Amino acid sequence: MKIRARRIACWNLWLVCGLLLSGCRAESDPAVAVSRGVTVKQSEFVHAYTDWLLRTGVQDTPQRRSAFVHDMAATRLAVMEAREWGIAGSPHFKMREQALGRKLLLDLYIKQVVLDTVTVSDADIRTLYARAQTTVSARHLYARTLTEALELRQRLQGGQSFADLAHEIFRDPDLRESGGLLPPFTFDEMDPAFEEAAFTLPIGQISEPVRTAQGYSLIRVEERFTKPIITESDFQSRRPHYEAYALERARRIARRDYTMRLVDKSKIVFNDQVLEALIVRITPGNEAFDQNLDSREILRYGDPLRVWTVSDFREHARFASDRQRAQVRTVADLRDFARGLVVAEQVLSTGQTIRDSQEYRTQLRKAMDRYIVEYLQSADSVDITDAELRAYYDHAPANEFMRPRQIALRWLFFTTEAEANAAKNSGMAFTGPEELFFAHQLGPRSNEIFDASEGAVVGPLETNDGWILLKTGNQYAESRQSFPEAKSVIYFALVEEKQREIRLAGYAELISRYGLKVDEGTLEKTSLLD
Repeated sequence: MKIRARRIACWNLWLVCGLLLSGCRAESDPAVAVSRGVTVKQSEFVHAYTDWLLRTGVQDTPQRRSAFVHDMAATRLAVMEAREWGIAGSPHFKMREQALGRKLLLDLYIKQVVLDTVTVSDADIRTLYARAQTTVSARHLYARTLTEALELRQRLQGGQSFADLAHEIFRDPDLRESGGLLPPFTFDEMDPAFEEAAFTLPIGQISEPVRTAQGYSLIRVEERFTKPIITESDFQSRRPHYEAYALERARRIARRDYTMRLVDKSKIVFNDQVLEALIVRITPGNEAFDQNLDSREILRYGDPLRVWTVSDFREHARFASDRQRAQVRTVADLRDFARGLVVAEQVLSTGQTIRDSQEYRTQLRKAMDRYIVEYLQSADSVDITDAELRAYYDHAPANEFMRPRQIALRWLFFTTEAEANAAKNSGMAFTGPEELFFAHQLGPRSNEIFDASEGAVVGPLETNDGWILLKTGNQYAESRQSFPEAKSVIYFALVEEKQREIRLAGYAELISRYGLKVDEGTLEKTSLLD
């Protein structure tokens, strides 16, 4: 089997190019590569190379270090030379710069006005950690408007069932036949407002209408199950990760809420007839459409009043990404898309101060450097065959592609230590299903649990919410992944290594002309991140 891969993966662009044109650091941060106009510092190499190793799962070797830093430096040289040749004056560059500049201005505005004001408390972090260990089963009913949602809630309170109403409102056969029952979900898998209700509602109670990005939902929680292996020491050991995640998530929610407030404040009024005609026009295969559509009004908003024709709408929409445009399939999608464009224009109209800032100019240059790399290298591709994948697996070091040891556990949860000890002494049966755990999931007590013999009862162990007894089952020793299991990891590693070889072959003349030198001694002695 032959597998084709794009020459440059999106992630690789950010990894390799995100370091372009970075500033100088202290003398304690030595250069590992130097040429006329370009320097790669040790810290830059360490962060980029460590990320690559973690992502691909391959082993660190001197040859890989050397190839990686040569690639970093040569990529910077290619960008520098492209700018000297005048790429910034080309039409495609100017068009991308305008689009990226708008996006950057929007992002910086939201950062300054919204994101920089967001903080998280210890309680927020603990709540997030507990939710990450919890699975929820819930039903819901969807409504487009608040009025429709209130009517549905009134009908539920009047005695109609979720099953009755789900048959009426859902097109999805699974939701229609299950009475709106969703597949079990956990933290960060649903709309934030939906999730908040699902994790806080008393079981069996019908929620008030919950506003989500798609409309409104009525929710009834059927069951919540929390893994009981949540100790204070385990929480503290993982706190930095969850604190960072809690802050990122709080910012994401704040951004969404701010956008929704702007939409409400704008009081957008749509011409539904024009929306429907425009959907027909942009749907592939529909050749017949209103020739005068561009001059017709599609929406109006704001105070003072602003009116957009279809032509105005198209002008604003040209800066949207291909992914955003591809998501527009229905009139409802088009309406949401237009709301986003209106909000963007309102923010952009107040952002001149940001556009004049050094931060904006610096970030835009870095973004365009990434675009230059994408433009220079986007046409190439590499081929990876099954035989190459198999050969790599067979000849890889024995410690590559390892699966950590696991243990099967059942558990009982108690409110007090005394209750747990009493249950242990009485030989209470563990009736729940077994679940497999890796050592890192069990925190500081993992060695104690793995050292116990099969069938032993471990504990009581203290958790955030009480005490737990664990009954051990089969253990599965650390083992190497099979070839089918490791195949995708090998594929991406080989793709990137082949891409690097091709790049360096193409950069050979550039490297020679600019006198690129790599300090192999410093590179070999460099310690990587843990």
